[in-house]
Amino acid sequence: MIEEKETQLKQYYELSKTIMSALLQGDEEKVPLLIQQREVCISTINKLDAQAGMVLINEVIQMQLTELTALEKEIQKQMQQTMKKLSNRVRYAQNEQYLRSQYEDRVTVSKGVFYDSKK
Repeated sequence: MIEEKETQLKQYYELSKTIMSALLQGDEEKVPLLIQQREVCISTINKLDAQAGMVLINEVIQMQLTELTALEKEIQKQMQQTMKKLSNRVRYAQNEQYLRSQYEDRVTVSKGVFYDSKK
């Protein structure tokens, strides 16, 4: 069981590295899928611990968890920066839309000129 947990933690670490690289490259669309895959790893690890009746841990797992903690902090920082960037993009788009709407006609009227042919 410990070997399986080590394998799951290694997979979790690899997915975390992939999330970090996606955030650094500006490829935010991939992040939700990767997070879901990490959730599967977490649930598998929790099941293994539940089956054992205790938290399975050894030196290798402890080192993996230390590495994961540092990587998670970096991911959180990067996620916050990404959220700020996306928030700024949304505000910019809303501002542009507002400015464009200020110059549009509010009342629909025809733009042509009509001449009365009877006069």
